[in-house]
Amino acid sequence: MKFISYVLLLNILTFSINAQKFYVRYNQAGYMNKAPKNFIINADFSLSGLKWEILKGDSSISNGQLQKSIAGKGDHTNFNFNYAVNFSAIEQSGDYDFKIDDQIHHFNIDKNPYATFLPDVLRYLRQQRSGSFGVVDKKPGHFSDSASTLYLQVKEKNQWYEHPQKKTANVIGGWYDAGDYLKFNLTNAYTTYLLLSAYEENPAVLQFKNESKSDLNDLLDEAKFGLDFLERCYVNDSTFVIQIGDNRDHELGIRLPSNDTNPYRHAYTSLSKPHLAYTSAAFSIASRVFKRIDSTLSKKYLKKSEALFKLALEYKEAYWFKKGHEVFYADKNGYDNLLLAAAELAKTTQNDFYVQKIKYYSSMAGVGYWASWSDFNMVAHARSSEFYPRSKQFLISDLNGFAGTAKQENNIWKIPHAYTWGSLYSFFGVASASILHNDIVKDSAYLDMAYNVIDYTFGKNNWGVSFLASKQLPNSVQNIYSQTYYLQPELFPTGAIAEGPGDLEGHLENVKWFDLSKESYDLEIFNTQKVVFFDDATDFQTMETTIGGLADGIYLLTLMSKLTD
Repeated sequence: MKFISYVLLLNILTFSINAQKFYVRYNQAGYMNKAPKNFIINADFSLSGLKWEILKGDSSISNGQLQKSIAGKGDHTNFNFNYAVNFSAIEQSGDYDFKIDDQIHHFNIDKNPYATFLPDVLRYLRQQRSGSFGVVDKKPGHFSDSASTLYLQVKEKNQWYEHPQKKTANVIGGWYDAGDYLKFNLTNAYTTYLLLSAYEENPAVLQFKNESKSDLNDLLDEAKFGLDFLERCYVNDSTFVIQIGDNRDHELGIRLPSNDTNPYRHAYTSLSKPHLAYTSAAFSIASRVFKRIDSTLSKKYLKKSEALFKLALEYKEAYWFKKGHEVFYADKNGYDNLLLAAAELAKTTQNDFYVQKIKYYSSMAGVGYWASWSDFNMVAHARSSEFYPRSKQFLISDLNGFAGTAKQENNIWKIPHAYTWGSLYSFFGVASASILHNDIVKDSAYLDMAYNVIDYTFGKNNWGVSFLASKQLPNSVQNIYSQTYYLQPELFPTGAIAEGPGDLEGHLENVKWFDLSKESYDLEIFNTQKVVFFDDATDFQTMETTIGGLADGIYLLTLMSKLTD
């Protein structure tokens, strides 16, 4: 009787496990050979003692049982039981299966599993082009930006008025910032800078040519497109364009660029310190990158970089456009931008004038406590460290703060900071800075943050979703917030990088603007009281793609590809 009872109990327990769902989260793009590797398993019931096995073909490579739950329900998981299976010891390249109960999950280990996505992300950036016949997935539009009415800044105010003589400027080109049709000098400069920096860091993985019709590869062709727009923003020493279009763009409904009749695509101008400095940095690194390609062009870029840096030193304020509740890229502190520009000019010219500026602006920028287009402190300090050792200490201070958060109890995904709008892009910035630190001091103390962010991006997260849209991945995002793909649903948004998980509070404030589908609510069971994500084309908090986020992604994927040794 005891034996029969035991068999019945075992059958009941087995049925219970199979009847209830548990979720295995892992990096669907693959793991680098020597990277830390693990699976996270989420469940609402205990799985302790459940057997697992890793197979390579028909051979069993590793096996074991789930041990104690590493965390309970909280900010980072909506499940009461969460388990980790570490398999970092497996380093041989190849295709593998993770088998647990009746589930089998395929994964791979490879020397460089992430470079394969670089052409896709660059293609999506090309899709964001304005006023270009080189655009993909839609007809080009907004050619009238070649005669955009200038709006001059009211002195020392975030206000503008139409040029008295109704003068215009040619600001055709550049990339649309996100899901709308606005263009910003700040994010175009940021994007251009990161493209060129990625190329300078690791040109070997960027030597492909799938879309470019010029003599340049895809990366340099796209960077050149950005540089051309930045040149047009610099009208003269008293007129610098910071924005094309305004909040009225959001009131005109869904349309493709070729069908847009927006009469308000004005060119707003300001000698704003952060804008001038970011553009200076982009031109300086461009001077180095293009030196072997076109020496005349290289000299022109350097001349523009130095002129813009001089202007940035003369003007002391930061400005941005705002109207009503909408504020557009308010970069309130220009010290990190000036530090970056000084570092790039010092590297390009070896002029001690710029080295002295580094020493001043490094101290003024200090620790950023964040990573984004507005807080570029870590990259700026990394670029300055060869000229000023104290910059290295500021970088380390920032990384220490992020590492502290990543190591907090119950932070099962090891993310480096709290959730907010666009937190994934900021995660990218932290991850990239950890790799730059490793390059500078040959110390891998913070590299785990890079590996954890990459894992999180490609599926080791609450929802088991890759935030980079790719048909190469088993469960990537599908429904990008984009007029191009909303109006052309037959097209897949290859290479888009969603803004990803956001804070619940911010999402609730904006949910009135969303029209979430029933299908997107399938992911709600994975949301927590702190973080939410919906794969829905109307959710601009979680599913919009910005050009800055694409650049952040390209930069990180390129830097990750350096860690192959």
